[in-house]
Amino acid sequence: MEIVWDEQKNWWLKDTRNVSFEQIAGVIFAEQYLDIAGNPTRANQEYFVIWLREYTWLVRFLVDDSGRIVLKTAYPSRKAHRRYGGKQ
Repeated sequence: MEIVWDEQKNWWLKDTRNVSFEQIAGVIFAEQYLDIAGNPTRANQEYFVIWLREYTWLVRFLVDDSGRIVLKTAYPSRKAHRRYGGKQ
């Protein structure tokens, strides 16, 4: 499995949300994500639900034609935090 992302977006995440795609990829490679859910507004995208920095985060991604996982963005989610009970 290969995980890729846009470096400019990664820089933005580091600067504004103090999280990086490198950290997120580590969680995904270790298979420590809580769930994978479909994106109701974009048919070709899904979400990884992960536990990071004591909170539940949604990580939007898609799978490209060559089978790579392309990370699009990540953000903390109150709704997901309530749904998943803040579990690790």
